[in-house]
Amino acid sequence: MKILDWYILKRYLLTFLMMILLFIPIGITVHLAEKIGKILEREAPFGEVMLYLLDFTVYFAHLLFPLFLFLSVIWFTSKLANNTEIVAFLSSGVSFSRFLRPYIIGATIVGLISIVLGLYLAPNASKGFNDFQYKYLKGKKSTQNQKLFKQINDNEII
Repeated sequence: MKILDWYILKRYLLTFLMMILLFIPIGITVHLAEKIGKILEREAPFGEVMLYLLDFTVYFAHLLFPLFLFLSVIWFTSKLANNTEIVAFLSSGVSFSRFLRPYIIGATIVGLISIVLGLYLAPNASKGFNDFQYKYLKGKKSTQNQKLFKQINDNEII
């Protein structure tokens, strides 16, 4: 790989990483702000809350991985175009397919990360995330009331 490839690949992957590092804490903060009342009300242990937030981070990252990838590619390519770097690359004799090679390599790297995240990390995180929600946030639903009645009028009961 040449200097051009390393330059594009490095900026592409750094932009993707920055998108993840900027948006994930916002998602965690919003989610925690929604759930903090129930967490405090049900007195969940601190260690379990931290594991829940770690599981939520992996779950949320996996859920929005394609969106982060799309936004980072658009952001990075628009910055290249704004600095007229694409014009300089193409006018120096580099073919367009050769210019896209670092994008393909970066997409392969991100795709492999996504596969590992989706096959190994996200299922375990989703299980821990859902277990905590059922245990502390949603509570147990009472199904002991088997004889429920509603009186429509004086003579009819459903």
